[in-house]
Amino acid sequence: MLNTNVNIDFNSSAVTRKVNRATKKAQYVFDDQVLKDSNFFIPADQWILRDSSLRASDIGGGQLTWDTPYARRLYYNPQFNFDKDKNPSAGGLWFEFAKSIYYDDWVRLANDEVNKNL
Repeated sequence: MLNTNVNIDFNSSAVTRKVNRATKKAQYVFDDQVLKDSNFFIPADQWILRDSSLRASDIGGGQLTWDTPYARRLYYNPQFNFDKDKNPSAGGLWFEFAKSIYYDDWVRLANDEVNKNL
């Protein structure tokens, strides 16, 4: 008679560590790309708005922040006539605009990064 007993040793803590490491790397890459793509559409005079996002965002933590006194006013008023001298792509709702263009790329980038690190 054939012995059909099978023993499987599964180290769930090692799998959990590997998945956590992969998702953390993916979050960092994802945040970085979303910030770059969104900043492509920000209004610019002296690039202070862009610089505030580089300083105030928690890249890898999933929190992107544009931290100037006027960021909210510019973001939520896309009807403003934005100066296009420094940034011809400038406009309000810059994250939403970037998302409408790049969302599928962002998802693919995050998935690829997770798969690469598993």
